[in-house]
Amino acid sequence: MDAELQALREARLAELKRGTNGSSDSEKQERVGSSISHFLEPQALERLSRVSLVRPDRAQAVEKYLAQLASTGQLRAKVTEKDIVQILDGIAKEQNKKNDTKIIFNRREVEEDDFFD
Repeated sequence: MDAELQALREARLAELKRGTNGSSDSEKQERVGSSISHFLEPQALERLSRVSLVRPDRAQAVEKYLAQLASTGQLRAKVTEKDIVQILDGIAKEQNKKNDTKIIFNRREVEEDDFFD
């Protein structure tokens, strides 16, 4: 029974080592999207892959934006990590504007005679 348990532990440990050794470049490209990965510098690709782990919706928005820029030919140089941060800030501001709740108070004028009746 101990030999079986030890074999299971070793198998699980090997599985964890394979999974936590860090993502390879091919895995990052799959997560980010192969269509835009060749427009990104390695640091930008890494940043976008980390964002996709935490906020997949924002990472997808960045991917769509970059794909749109690439399709129209507006990307002349590789996108840097600083550019990714600026795009993410813009997307965050845009999403916050959509989520802002405005409360409007419509106050009615009450005459004193109606108030005491």
